[in-house]
Amino acid sequence: MNQLASQNAPSSKVVVPHFVFGGFTWLAVSLLILFNPVAFTQHFFNPLLLSITHLLALGWITMVIFGALYQLIPVIMEVKLYSERFALFSFVLLGLGAVLIAYSFWQFSFHTMLFIGGSLVVVAVVFFVINVLITAYSSKKKNIERIFIITAAIWLLFTVLAGLTLAINYAFPFIGISHLELLKLHAHAGIVGWFIQLIIGVSSKLLPMFMVSHNLNTKKLTYAYFLINIGLILGVVSLFILWKYGVIISVVMVVLGIFSYLSFIFEAYKKRVKKRLDIGMKQSALSFIVLVIPLFLILSFIFNFKLLNNLTLPLSVAYGSTIFIGFVSSLIMGQTYKTLPFIIWLKVYRGRIGKVKLPLPKDLYAEKVAVAQLWLFATGFLLLLIGISSTTNYLVSSGGMVLFLSIALYNYNVLKIIFHKPKIK
Repeated sequence: MNQLASQNAPSSKVVVPHFVFGGFTWLAVSLLILFNPVAFTQHFFNPLLLSITHLLALGWITMVIFGALYQLIPVIMEVKLYSERFALFSFVLLGLGAVLIAYSFWQFSFHTMLFIGGSLVVVAVVFFVINVLITAYSSKKKNIERIFIITAAIWLLFTVLAGLTLAINYAFPFIGISHLELLKLHAHAGIVGWFIQLIIGVSSKLLPMFMVSHNLNTKKLTYAYFLINIGLILGVVSLFILWKYGVIISVVMVVLGIFSYLSFIFEAYKKRVKKRLDIGMKQSALSFIVLVIPLFLILSFIFNFKLLNNLTLPLSVAYGSTIFIGFVSSLIMGQTYKTLPFIIWLKVYRGRIGKVKLPLPKDLYAEKVAVAQLWLFATGFLLLLIGISSTTNYLVSSGGMVLFLSIALYNYNVLKIIFHKPKIK
Protein backbone atom coordinates (compact mmCIF):
# COMPACT_ATOMS: atom_id res chain seq x y z
CA MET A 1 0.00 0.00 0.00
CA ASN A 2 2.88 2.37 0.63
CA GLN A 3 3.45 2.44 -3.14
CA LEU A 4 0.23 4.44 -3.42
CA ALA A 5 1.87 7.14 -1.32
CA SER A 6 3.91 8.26 -4.32
CA GLN A 7 5.47 11.71 -4.01
CA ASN A 8 4.23 12.22 -7.56
CA ALA A 9 0.56 11.83 -6.57
CA PRO A 10 -1.76 14.70 -7.63
CA SER A 11 -3.88 16.78 -5.28
CA SER A 12 -6.89 14.96 -3.83
CA LYS A 13 -8.97 17.86 -5.24
CA VAL A 14 -8.34 16.38 -8.68
CA VAL A 15 -9.24 12.80 -7.75
CA VAL A 16 -12.10 13.01 -5.24
CA PRO A 17 -14.73 14.84 -7.40
CA HIS A 18 -14.62 11.96 -9.88
CA PHE A 19 -15.60 9.46 -7.16
CA VAL A 20 -18.42 11.69 -5.87
CA PHE A 21 -19.92 12.41 -9.30
CA GLY A 22 -19.52 8.78 -10.35
CA GLY A 23 -21.07 7.41 -7.15
CA PHE A 24 -24.18 9.57 -7.39
CA THR A 25 -24.54 8.82 -11.11
CA TRP A 26 -24.38 5.09 -10.29
CA LEU A 27 -27.13 5.63 -7.70
CA ALA A 28 -29.25 7.44 -10.31
CA VAL A 29 -28.73 4.56 -12.76
CA SER A 30 -30.06 2.07 -10.19
CA LEU A 31 -33.22 4.18 -9.86
CA LEU A 32 -33.64 4.22 -13.63
CA ILE A 33 -33.39 0.41 -13.60
CA LEU A 34 -35.93 0.20 -10.76
CA PHE A 35 -38.56 2.37 -12.45
CA ASN A 36 -37.91 1.42 -16.09
CA PRO A 37 -37.50 -2.38 -16.18
CA VAL A 38 -38.96 -2.50 -19.68
CA ALA A 39 -35.67 -1.01 -20.94
CA PHE A 40 -34.03 -4.38 -20.21
CA THR A 41 -36.75 -6.66 -21.59
CA GLN A 42 -36.96 -5.23 -25.14
CA HIS A 43 -34.55 -5.21 -28.07
CA PHE A 44 -31.23 -3.71 -26.97
CA PHE A 45 -31.65 -0.80 -29.41
CA ASN A 46 -34.25 1.13 -27.43
CA PRO A 47 -33.98 4.73 -26.15
CA LEU A 48 -34.24 3.90 -22.44
CA LEU A 49 -31.46 1.30 -22.53
CA LEU A 50 -29.26 3.52 -24.71
CA SER A 51 -29.68 6.32 -22.17
CA ILE A 52 -28.99 4.13 -19.14
CA THR A 53 -26.00 2.46 -20.81
CA HIS A 54 -24.31 5.74 -21.75
CA LEU A 55 -24.94 7.28 -18.34
CA LEU A 56 -23.48 4.14 -16.77
CA ALA A 57 -20.48 3.95 -19.12
CA LEU A 58 -19.57 7.64 -19.11
CA GLY A 59 -20.96 9.17 -15.92
CA TRP A 60 -20.08 6.32 -13.56
CA ILE A 61 -17.49 3.92 -14.97
CA THR A 62 -15.32 6.22 -17.11
CA MET A 63 -15.64 9.07 -14.60
CA VAL A 64 -14.33 6.99 -11.68
CA ILE A 65 -11.67 5.37 -13.86
CA PHE A 66 -10.37 8.84 -14.80
CA GLY A 67 -10.19 9.87 -11.16
CA ALA A 68 -8.50 6.65 -10.05
CA LEU A 69 -6.01 6.80 -12.92
CA TYR A 70 -4.84 10.27 -11.96
CA GLN A 71 -3.79 8.75 -8.62
CA LEU A 72 -2.48 5.46 -10.03
CA ILE A 73 -0.52 6.67 -13.07
CA PRO A 74 2.24 8.08 -10.81
CA VAL A 75 2.41 4.64 -9.15
CA ILE A 76 2.53 2.65 -12.38
CA MET A 77 4.68 5.03 -14.44
CA GLU A 78 6.68 6.53 -11.54
CA VAL A 79 6.25 10.10 -12.78
CA LYS A 80 4.03 13.08 -12.00
CA LEU A 81 0.78 13.61 -13.89
CA TYR A 82 1.44 16.06 -16.72
CA SER A 83 -1.43 18.48 -15.96
CA GLU A 84 -3.89 18.65 -13.07
CA ARG A 85 -5.66 21.46 -14.92
CA PHE A 86 -6.29 19.18 -17.90
CA ALA A 87 -7.71 16.62 -15.46
CA LEU A 88 -10.19 19.16 -14.05
CA PHE A 89 -11.22 20.35 -17.53
CA SER A 90 -11.80 16.74 -18.51
CA PHE A 91 -13.90 16.12 -15.38
CA VAL A 92 -16.27 19.03 -16.06
CA LEU A 93 -16.65 18.29 -19.77
CA LEU A 94 -17.16 14.54 -19.27
CA GLY A 95 -19.80 15.05 -16.57
CA LEU A 96 -21.78 17.59 -18.60
CA GLY A 97 -21.44 15.60 -21.81
CA ALA A 98 -22.60 12.35 -20.18
CA VAL A 99 -25.78 14.03 -18.86
CA LEU A 100 -26.61 15.64 -22.21
CA ILE A 101 -26.08 12.39 -24.10
CA ALA A 102 -28.20 10.39 -21.64
CA TYR A 103 -31.03 12.95 -21.78
CA SER A 104 -30.94 13.03 -25.60
CA PHE A 105 -31.16 9.24 -25.85
CA TRP A 106 -33.99 9.21 -23.29
CA GLN A 107 -35.92 11.55 -25.60
CA PHE A 108 -34.59 9.59 -28.59
CA SER A 109 -33.55 12.92 -30.06
CA PHE A 110 -30.66 12.80 -32.52
CA HIS A 111 -30.26 16.53 -32.78
CA THR A 112 -28.29 19.47 -31.41
CA MET A 113 -28.18 18.45 -27.73
CA LEU A 114 -26.82 14.99 -28.55
CA PHE A 115 -24.17 16.43 -30.86
CA ILE A 116 -23.12 18.99 -28.22
CA GLY A 117 -22.99 16.28 -25.53
CA GLY A 118 -20.98 13.98 -27.79
CA SER A 119 -18.58 16.79 -28.69
CA LEU A 120 -18.03 17.65 -25.01
CA VAL A 121 -17.19 14.01 -24.27
CA VAL A 122 -14.77 13.90 -27.21
CA VAL A 123 -12.98 17.05 -25.98
CA ALA A 124 -12.89 15.62 -22.43
CA VAL A 125 -11.28 12.45 -23.75
CA VAL A 126 -8.79 14.45 -25.83
CA PHE A 127 -7.67 16.26 -22.64
CA PHE A 128 -7.41 12.90 -20.88
CA VAL A 129 -5.46 11.22 -23.71
CA ILE A 130 -3.02 14.15 -23.99
CA ASN A 131 -2.49 13.96 -20.22
CA VAL A 132 -1.81 10.22 -20.34
CA LEU A 133 0.43 10.29 -23.41
CA ILE A 134 2.63 13.17 -22.26
CA THR A 135 2.87 11.64 -18.78
CA ALA A 136 3.81 8.27 -20.26
CA TYR A 137 6.37 9.87 -22.58
CA SER A 138 8.14 11.48 -19.61
CA SER A 139 8.27 8.16 -17.75
CA LYS A 140 11.35 5.95 -17.83
CA LYS A 141 9.28 2.98 -16.69
CA LYS A 142 8.63 0.81 -19.76
CA ASN A 143 6.43 -1.98 -18.37
CA ILE A 144 3.50 -3.84 -19.89
CA GLU A 145 1.02 -2.11 -17.57
CA ARG A 146 2.06 1.26 -19.04
CA ILE A 147 1.52 -0.05 -22.58
CA PHE A 148 -1.97 -1.33 -21.70
CA ILE A 149 -2.97 2.07 -20.25
CA ILE A 150 -1.68 4.02 -23.27
CA THR A 151 -3.42 1.64 -25.70
CA ALA A 152 -6.67 1.78 -23.71
CA ALA A 153 -6.63 5.59 -23.84
CA ILE A 154 -6.23 5.51 -27.63
CA TRP A 155 -9.11 3.02 -27.95
CA LEU A 156 -11.25 5.30 -25.77
CA LEU A 157 -10.64 8.19 -28.16
CA PHE A 158 -11.56 5.93 -31.10
CA THR A 159 -14.72 4.82 -29.26
CA VAL A 160 -16.06 8.30 -28.51
CA LEU A 161 -15.23 9.53 -32.04
CA ALA A 162 -17.03 6.48 -33.46
CA GLY A 163 -19.99 7.17 -31.15
CA LEU A 164 -20.30 10.79 -32.29
CA THR A 165 -20.00 9.68 -35.92
CA LEU A 166 -22.70 7.10 -35.30
CA ALA A 167 -25.07 9.72 -33.87
CA ILE A 168 -24.50 12.03 -36.84
CA ASN A 169 -24.97 9.12 -39.25
CA TYR A 170 -28.29 8.21 -37.63
CA ALA A 171 -29.59 11.76 -38.13
CA PHE A 172 -27.93 12.33 -41.53
CA PRO A 173 -27.10 8.92 -43.08
CA PHE A 174 -23.85 8.80 -45.01
CA ILE A 175 -22.46 5.33 -44.10
CA GLY A 176 -24.06 2.51 -46.07
CA ILE A 177 -23.92 -0.11 -43.29
CA SER A 178 -26.59 -1.30 -40.85
CA HIS A 179 -26.79 0.95 -37.82
CA LEU A 180 -26.91 -2.09 -35.52
CA GLU A 181 -23.62 -3.40 -36.95
CA LEU A 182 -22.00 -0.01 -36.39
CA LEU A 183 -23.39 0.01 -32.84
CA LYS A 184 -21.70 -3.37 -32.18
CA LEU A 185 -18.42 -1.91 -33.47
CA HIS A 186 -18.73 1.14 -31.20
CA ALA A 187 -19.73 -0.94 -28.17
CA HIS A 188 -16.94 -3.50 -28.43
CA ALA A 189 -14.27 -0.90 -29.10
CA GLY A 190 -15.35 0.63 -25.80
CA ILE A 191 -15.80 -2.60 -23.85
CA VAL A 192 -12.67 -4.43 -25.00
CA GLY A 193 -10.42 -1.60 -26.14
CA TRP A 194 -11.12 0.79 -23.27
CA PHE A 195 -12.62 -0.97 -20.24
CA ILE A 196 -11.01 -4.42 -20.48
CA GLN A 197 -7.54 -3.20 -21.44
CA LEU A 198 -7.54 -0.42 -18.85
CA ILE A 199 -8.63 -2.90 -16.18
CA ILE A 200 -5.85 -5.29 -17.23
CA GLY A 201 -3.24 -2.55 -17.17
CA VAL A 202 -4.19 -1.26 -13.71
CA SER A 203 -5.23 -4.47 -11.98
CA SER A 204 -2.13 -6.41 -13.09
CA LYS A 205 -0.16 -3.87 -11.06
CA LEU A 206 -2.53 -3.30 -8.13
CA LEU A 207 -3.92 -6.75 -7.37
CA PRO A 208 -0.50 -8.45 -6.93
CA MET A 209 0.50 -5.42 -4.83
CA PHE A 210 -2.57 -5.70 -2.59
CA MET A 211 -2.24 -9.49 -2.26
CA VAL A 212 1.56 -9.25 -1.86
CA SER A 213 2.33 -11.65 -4.73
CA HIS A 214 5.83 -12.05 -6.19
CA ASN A 215 7.64 -13.79 -9.07
CA LEU A 216 4.72 -13.69 -11.49
CA ASN A 217 4.88 -14.66 -15.18
CA THR A 218 4.32 -11.32 -16.95
CA LYS A 219 4.61 -13.03 -20.36
CA LYS A 220 0.94 -13.91 -19.86
CA LEU A 221 0.16 -10.18 -19.96
CA THR A 222 2.20 -9.77 -23.15
CA TYR A 223 0.25 -12.61 -24.79
CA ALA A 224 -2.98 -11.01 -23.59
CA TYR A 225 -1.99 -7.64 -25.05
CA PHE A 226 -1.28 -8.91 -28.55
CA LEU A 227 -4.20 -11.34 -28.69
CA ILE A 228 -6.69 -8.69 -27.52
CA ASN A 229 -5.46 -5.87 -29.75
CA ILE A 230 -4.93 -7.90 -32.92
CA GLY A 231 -8.28 -9.58 -32.32
CA LEU A 232 -10.04 -6.26 -31.67
CA ILE A 233 -8.61 -4.59 -34.78
CA LEU A 234 -9.63 -7.61 -36.86
CA GLY A 235 -13.09 -7.51 -35.28
CA VAL A 236 -13.64 -3.81 -35.95
CA VAL A 237 -12.59 -4.19 -39.59
CA SER A 238 -14.67 -7.37 -40.00
CA LEU A 239 -17.79 -5.75 -38.54
CA PHE A 240 -17.33 -2.79 -40.88
CA ILE A 241 -16.93 -4.92 -44.01
CA LEU A 242 -19.42 -7.56 -42.73
CA TRP A 243 -16.90 -10.43 -42.82
CA LYS A 244 -18.42 -13.11 -40.58
CA TYR A 245 -15.37 -15.37 -40.30
CA GLY A 246 -13.19 -12.43 -39.39
CA VAL A 247 -15.55 -11.65 -36.52
CA ILE A 248 -15.39 -15.27 -35.31
CA ILE A 249 -11.57 -15.30 -35.39
CA SER A 250 -11.43 -11.93 -33.60
CA VAL A 251 -13.76 -13.10 -30.80
CA VAL A 252 -11.72 -16.25 -30.24
CA MET A 253 -8.49 -14.21 -30.09
CA VAL A 254 -9.91 -11.68 -27.63
CA VAL A 255 -11.36 -14.41 -25.39
CA LEU A 256 -7.99 -16.24 -25.38
CA GLY A 257 -6.30 -12.96 -24.50
CA ILE A 258 -8.65 -12.36 -21.58
CA PHE A 259 -8.09 -15.91 -20.32
CA SER A 260 -4.33 -15.33 -20.49
CA TYR A 261 -4.84 -12.28 -18.26
CA LEU A 262 -7.12 -14.23 -15.90
CA SER A 263 -4.41 -16.90 -15.68
CA PHE A 264 -2.00 -14.17 -14.51
CA ILE A 265 -4.46 -12.98 -11.86
CA PHE A 266 -5.08 -16.54 -10.68
CA GLU A 267 -1.33 -17.09 -10.41
CA ALA A 268 -1.08 -13.92 -8.30
CA TYR A 269 -3.88 -15.24 -6.10
CA LYS A 270 -2.16 -18.60 -5.59
CA LYS A 271 1.20 -16.98 -4.79
CA ARG A 272 -0.22 -14.33 -2.47
CA VAL A 273 1.46 -13.76 0.88
CA LYS A 274 -1.61 -12.01 2.29
CA LYS A 275 -3.97 -14.98 2.62
CA ARG A 276 -7.04 -13.22 4.03
CA LEU A 277 -8.91 -11.09 1.49
CA ASP A 278 -10.49 -7.88 2.78
CA ILE A 279 -13.91 -6.67 1.64
CA GLY A 280 -12.54 -4.72 -1.32
CA MET A 281 -10.70 -7.75 -2.65
CA LYS A 282 -13.73 -10.01 -2.09
CA GLN A 283 -15.90 -7.78 -4.28
CA SER A 284 -13.11 -7.65 -6.86
CA ALA A 285 -12.95 -11.48 -6.79
CA LEU A 286 -16.73 -11.59 -7.40
CA SER A 287 -16.30 -9.42 -10.50
CA PHE A 288 -13.76 -11.82 -12.02
CA ILE A 289 -16.08 -14.78 -11.41
CA VAL A 290 -18.89 -12.89 -13.16
CA LEU A 291 -16.63 -12.19 -16.16
CA VAL A 292 -16.94 -15.84 -17.18
CA ILE A 293 -20.64 -15.25 -18.06
CA PRO A 294 -20.14 -12.74 -20.93
CA LEU A 295 -17.19 -14.76 -22.25
CA PHE A 296 -19.48 -17.78 -22.53
CA LEU A 297 -22.31 -15.70 -24.05
CA ILE A 298 -20.16 -14.09 -26.76
CA LEU A 299 -18.89 -17.52 -27.81
CA SER A 300 -22.47 -18.84 -27.89
CA PHE A 301 -23.53 -15.93 -30.14
CA ILE A 302 -20.62 -16.48 -32.51
CA PHE A 303 -21.03 -20.26 -32.82
CA ASN A 304 -24.87 -20.18 -32.79
CA PHE A 305 -25.54 -22.71 -30.03
CA LYS A 306 -29.00 -24.04 -30.98
CA LEU A 307 -30.03 -24.35 -27.35
CA LEU A 308 -29.88 -20.55 -27.01
CA ASN A 309 -31.33 -19.53 -30.39
CA ASN A 310 -34.69 -18.47 -28.94
CA LEU A 311 -32.99 -16.39 -26.26
CA THR A 312 -30.67 -14.34 -28.46
CA LEU A 313 -32.26 -10.93 -27.79
CA PRO A 314 -32.61 -11.18 -23.97
CA LEU A 315 -29.17 -12.77 -23.71
CA SER A 316 -27.72 -9.90 -25.75
CA VAL A 317 -29.02 -7.49 -23.11
CA ALA A 318 -27.77 -9.84 -20.37
CA TYR A 319 -24.35 -9.89 -22.05
CA GLY A 320 -23.97 -6.12 -21.93
CA SER A 321 -25.46 -5.82 -18.45
CA THR A 322 -23.11 -8.46 -17.09
CA ILE A 323 -20.07 -6.61 -18.43
CA PHE A 324 -21.11 -3.12 -17.33
CA ILE A 325 -22.75 -3.99 -14.00
CA GLY A 326 -21.60 -7.44 -12.93
CA PHE A 327 -17.96 -7.10 -13.94
CA VAL A 328 -16.76 -3.51 -14.39
CA SER A 329 -18.99 -1.81 -11.81
CA SER A 330 -18.38 -4.50 -9.22
CA LEU A 331 -14.61 -4.26 -9.74
CA ILE A 332 -14.68 -0.47 -9.40
CA MET A 333 -16.71 -0.67 -6.19
CA GLY A 334 -14.31 -3.22 -4.74
CA GLN A 335 -11.20 -1.25 -5.69
CA THR A 336 -12.68 1.95 -4.29
CA TYR A 337 -12.12 0.45 -0.83
CA LYS A 338 -8.47 -0.14 -1.74
CA THR A 339 -7.62 3.25 -3.27
CA LEU A 340 -9.90 6.03 -1.98
CA PRO A 341 -9.25 5.44 1.76
CA PHE A 342 -5.51 5.66 1.18
CA ILE A 343 -5.85 8.85 -0.89
CA ILE A 344 -7.81 10.56 1.91
CA TRP A 345 -5.64 9.03 4.65
CA LEU A 346 -2.57 10.45 2.95
CA LYS A 347 -4.18 13.87 2.62
CA VAL A 348 -5.29 13.99 6.28
CA TYR A 349 -2.24 12.45 7.96
CA ARG A 350 0.65 13.23 5.56
CA GLY A 351 2.54 15.41 8.07
CA ARG A 352 2.04 13.05 11.00
CA ILE A 353 3.18 9.71 9.56
CA GLY A 354 5.73 8.09 11.88
CA LYS A 355 5.24 10.67 14.63
CA VAL A 356 2.07 9.46 16.36
CA LYS A 357 -0.19 6.41 16.28
CA LEU A 358 -2.56 6.77 13.35
CA PRO A 359 -5.67 4.88 12.23
CA LEU A 360 -5.30 2.55 9.25
CA PRO A 361 -6.77 3.46 5.83
CA LYS A 362 -9.38 0.69 6.28
CA ASP A 363 -10.60 2.46 9.44
CA LEU A 364 -11.91 5.30 7.29
CA TYR A 365 -14.97 3.32 6.14
CA ALA A 366 -17.54 1.15 7.90
CA GLU A 367 -16.60 -2.46 7.16
CA LYS A 368 -19.99 -3.88 8.20
CA VAL A 369 -21.67 -1.48 5.78
CA ALA A 370 -19.27 -2.60 3.04
CA VAL A 371 -20.05 -6.27 3.74
CA ALA A 372 -23.82 -5.58 3.56
CA GLN A 373 -23.25 -3.63 0.35
CA LEU A 374 -21.43 -6.60 -1.22
CA TRP A 375 -24.18 -9.10 -0.37
CA LEU A 376 -26.90 -6.74 -1.57
CA PHE A 377 -25.00 -6.12 -4.80
CA ALA A 378 -24.60 -9.85 -5.49
CA THR A 379 -28.31 -10.44 -4.78
CA GLY A 380 -29.47 -7.46 -6.83
CA PHE A 381 -27.31 -8.37 -9.81
CA LEU A 382 -28.53 -11.98 -9.74
CA LEU A 383 -32.18 -10.83 -9.71
CA LEU A 384 -31.47 -8.40 -12.53
CA LEU A 385 -29.75 -11.07 -14.63
CA ILE A 386 -32.59 -13.57 -14.14
CA GLY A 387 -35.14 -10.86 -14.93
CA ILE A 388 -33.36 -9.86 -18.14
CA SER A 389 -32.86 -13.45 -19.32
CA SER A 390 -36.51 -14.36 -18.66
CA THR A 391 -37.83 -10.94 -19.81
CA THR A 392 -39.64 -10.55 -16.47
CA ASN A 393 -40.14 -6.89 -15.59
CA TYR A 394 -40.83 -7.31 -11.89
CA LEU A 395 -37.59 -9.27 -11.42
CA VAL A 396 -35.65 -6.52 -13.19
CA SER A 397 -37.32 -3.94 -10.91
CA SER A 398 -36.57 -6.08 -7.86
CA GLY A 399 -32.94 -6.28 -8.93
CA GLY A 400 -32.91 -2.50 -9.39
CA MET A 401 -34.29 -1.99 -5.89
CA VAL A 402 -31.68 -4.21 -4.25
CA LEU A 403 -28.92 -2.62 -6.33
CA PHE A 404 -30.16 0.81 -5.21
CA LEU A 405 -29.79 -0.22 -1.56
CA SER A 406 -26.31 -1.59 -2.26
CA ILE A 407 -25.17 1.52 -4.11
CA ALA A 408 -26.65 3.78 -1.40
CA LEU A 409 -24.45 1.96 1.14
CA TYR A 410 -21.48 2.30 -1.22
CA ASN A 411 -22.07 6.06 -1.46
CA TYR A 412 -22.40 6.27 2.32
CA ASN A 413 -18.94 4.74 2.69
CA VAL A 414 -17.48 6.93 -0.07
CA LEU A 415 -18.73 10.07 1.69
CA LYS A 416 -17.60 8.73 5.08
CA ILE A 417 -14.11 8.29 3.65
CA ILE A 418 -14.02 11.70 1.95
CA PHE A 419 -15.22 13.62 5.03
CA HIS A 420 -12.98 11.76 7.46
CA LYS A 421 -11.69 13.96 10.31
CA PRO A 422 -8.27 13.38 11.94
CA LYS A 423 -8.29 10.80 14.74
CA ILE A 424 -4.99 10.63 16.57
CA LYS A 425 -4.37 8.55 19.68
